[in-house]
Amino acid sequence: MAAVALVALATGGCAAHWAYRQGNDAADKGDWDLAVARYTRALEKDPRNIRYKINLENARVRASRVHYDEAKKHLAANDLQKAAEELQIATNYDPANRSIADDLVLVRQRIRKQEEEQRERADFEQTKARAQAAARTPVPVLSPRSPVPITMRFEADSLQKIYESLGRIAGVNVLFDEGFRDKKTSVNLTGVTFQEALDRLTFVNRQFYKVLDQNTLIVVPESRQKRVAYDELLLRTFYVQNAEVNDTVNLIKTLAKVTTAAGNPSLGAITVLGTVDQVAMAERIIDANDKARGEVLVEVQILEVNRTSAKRWGLDLSNYTAGLTLSPTGNSSDINAGLLSLRAPLLSSINQADWIVSIPSSIFMRFIQNDANVRILAAPRLRAAEGKPAELKIGQEVPIPVTSYTVGLSGGTSGGYLPATSFQYRNVGVNLKLTPRVAASGDITLEMAAEFSLLGEDRNVGSEDNPINVPTFLTRNVTGVLRLRDGETGLIGGLLQGREASNFSGIIGMNSLPIVGKLFGARTKQQDESEVLISITPRIVRAPKVTEEDMVALRVGTQEVPKVDGARPGLFGPEPEAPAAAPGAKAAPPPARSAAPATGGGTAPAAPAAGPDAAGGLPIPTGPGGPAVAADARPTTVVFSPPEVALRVGEAGALALVLVGAKDVQSVELTLTWDPALVEVTDVAAGSLLTLDGSPVSAERALESGRARVRLSRAAGASGSGAVVAVTLKGTKPGSGLVSVEALALGHGEGAERPAPPAPGRLVVAP
Repeated sequence: MAAVALVALATGGCAAHWAYRQGNDAADKGDWDLAVARYTRALEKDPRNIRYKINLENARVRASRVHYDEAKKHLAANDLQKAAEELQIATNYDPANRSIADDLVLVRQRIRKQEEEQRERADFEQTKARAQAAARTPVPVLSPRSPVPITMRFEADSLQKIYESLGRIAGVNVLFDEGFRDKKTSVNLTGVTFQEALDRLTFVNRQFYKVLDQNTLIVVPESRQKRVAYDELLLRTFYVQNAEVNDTVNLIKTLAKVTTAAGNPSLGAITVLGTVDQVAMAERIIDANDKARGEVLVEVQILEVNRTSAKRWGLDLSNYTAGLTLSPTGNSSDINAGLLSLRAPLLSSINQADWIVSIPSSIFMRFIQNDANVRILAAPRLRAAEGKPAELKIGQEVPIPVTSYTVGLSGGTSGGYLPATSFQYRNVGVNLKLTPRVAASGDITLEMAAEFSLLGEDRNVGSEDNPINVPTFLTRNVTGVLRLRDGETGLIGGLLQGREASNFSGIIGMNSLPIVGKLFGARTKQQDESEVLISITPRIVRAPKVTEEDMVALRVGTQEVPKVDGARPGLFGPEPEAPAAAPGAKAAPPPARSAAPATGGGTAPAAPAAGPDAAGGLPIPTGPGGPAVAADARPTTVVFSPPEVALRVGEAGALALVLVGAKDVQSVELTLTWDPALVEVTDVAAGSLLTLDGSPVSAERALESGRARVRLSRAAGASGSGAVVAVTLKGTKPGSGLVSVEALALGHGEGAERPAPPAPGRLVVAP
């Protein structure tokens, strides 16, 4: 045993020393991460070695500084994620360094803020919708009163008296502008509200009114000057995402008759100063025109086929010339310019030996045929935005000389014209330009311009003494407009170019002989043909989103007085919501009362009676035809509360489904869906609306991945507003998603009700 222990101790000491040496080597090279790993291993093998501990601590500090310096570099480059990683490593190496820990906290705060800003940019449309829904037009309204139907009859009575009588009915003080002129008029209105009666009276008599405070309004004669003096002005800034700012400003000024509107193209903002109705029209115009540009992915296939065929056949002599030369001396220098120089005594001795005959030395028989096919295939994919051209160039740049002449001076006199040559480059090959337009119906219009060019033979544009060769080009152009559906293929072909050349070489007259001419003589025939085919297939990546609301006409009043329905709140402000009734309480039918009609003759009209409803004292109007419909007859609405749930990974949260204006609910059947990768639903229970009065509630649940089914029931019906289902969530992964109601049914004593599902709730899970 002692021997075994001794061997183990020696082995461990050798391993520790070896790891220590590796750590020293890594430290010498500046690799402090590896040095820390090796020193840590050495210390594990020999925990009592002080030298190992000192070197390990030193390596940790040095490694921490290295990663801290790297983090500063990433911070300078605004790469927060990498900086946070480096700072975390530096903190792990040197936990006592508070400077690094503080910087890590600051960087993580910046990362969270950056992620929040990214989420806000991603949810711009939802933020815009929430802001519009929550916004209240900042114009004064009368204090909330019951907009009860009334009946008015006046015969040839004072208009001012009619206004004052109408004000006494609603408990409103009616003032008159200094330009108001009283006159006799007749009024017969039945079953209208105070606001409807006021609108009709002012319209018929060319007047308008303005609310001054919650108890007072003023009647003003209709005129341009009075409108300028009394109409409220609003200042609002719109942020466009896709439309051109300057074009949209021009539209607003032209259509909404807004004289004060300015755009900020760098920010994409449009600021409008105008009346309530003008701002509402400007909003509609911006919403209708601020649509995302359509984007198209165009798949282009270009096929160019070149066919070359060359044939050579027949007899081919080495030389088609024959000659007879006189050379009695055998010296070629005696022949000068075709003349032979001889002495006279030699003429008497000329014979056949003094003549030289030249004939072809060889005869060739050629049977050669060459065929060549060349294909150039290109299949690019171009992504282009609507109205923006996309270009494709495939080929080579060929220099073209361009010569210009300037007048030179020499010694104070004209020295002639001096040439200056420069070069312009032209792309030879395939040049394709596409401009797409996407219709709301899905049709794609492509404005196409295609050019196919080849480099031809050089041409001399100078003189024989001073030749200047410039390149020539063979060009084919196609320009047109294609209209295709998404995924439909259009084929363009027939762009042919051909060239034929034939050549004959042989004895004169031999070509005309029927049979011998084909044998005795060399023939060459060449055919060149090229064809280009274009296949274009557009695919819609993003289409313009035109909604039904964009195509519906908007009532904007008259040309003289613009007025947008819904731009202003009601005369008495928004209708108040009915308070929730006590659980189990039954609504008592309101007592029917009659409204006395107002008559002329100086008697003020009587105010119509109103009875309180069971929900808490809201007046229920009664008119000449009997009681009006009670407020609780409106359909039940459903919302998520809160509309957005923010969690962290591993953190639990709650979400409630709220019923507004529920009546006698005995059972609830609900199916919820969500993204199971983001959150986990741990429980679905009955809400306060069903459990507040203490009545027992039975529950049947079925929880699945991404889906939950629940059925809640109780003996007595519950009425009012409140949470009907409470959902407990737990974050599992960072990200964002939605939770939706797939199905919802409310059981009553008289049957079942299926209210409209609410807008999906938003889930945001942070790390």
